[in-house]
Amino acid sequence: YFRGKGVVTGNPVRREFFDILPKSRDATRFSVLVFGGSQGARALNEAMVAALPNLEAQRDVLRITHQTGEADFEKVSAGYTDAGWSEQADVRRYIDNMVAEFAGTDLIICRAGATTTAELVAAGKTAIMIPFPQAADDHQRKNAEALQTAGAARMILQHELTGERLAKEIAALVQSPEDLTRMEEASRKLARGDAATAAVELMGELIAGRQRKG
Repeated sequence: YFRGKGVVTGNPVRREFFDILPKSRDATRFSVLVFGGSQGARALNEAMVAALPNLEAQRDVLRITHQTGEADFEKVSAGYTDAGWSEQADVRRYIDNMVAEFAGTDLIICRAGATTTAELVAAGKTAIMIPFPQAADDHQRKNAEALQTAGAARMILQHELTGERLAKEIAALVQSPEDLTRMEEASRKLARGDAATAAVELMGELIAGRQRKG
């Protein structure tokens, strides 16, 4: 497709994500961050609410921060209230400081876009990833598969996503802090901290080359 050669630099990520320290474990509290991008993701929103009845055994330790997007905020908020989980959940339309949320969470439930994937590994976080099935060239599934193969995440395809399945994956990680730690370590090993520098240097080389030719 492209005439010239391609160079893989990685996806540039803000330095603050790399500065996030491993979170110490607290047997009395397990934090989950749910988000589907700035607009939210209806499939994730609905599945998380549907998962709540299957997470009763973990209710005392779970604390959920759920970014819904504008469209689903009222419905999701009502879903937590109706399920009796309003005290355990912080439901928001948007998240202004994602770095702070990443730093304070044990597990992330999210899509598998390029930026989200890069931020996950930069922060050394693990996730249950639900790839957006209509993404170009199915790239979100490929991203999630890569992290799952590396032992850094778990993947649920959207057509397999149910509240019961999501609850099962969450409960397994709540009950296995050792597995969670291993997955976080695997995640951080995938990070590429020089992506921004590599991209800038490459652009500089290309500009210099064109100037010489000109």
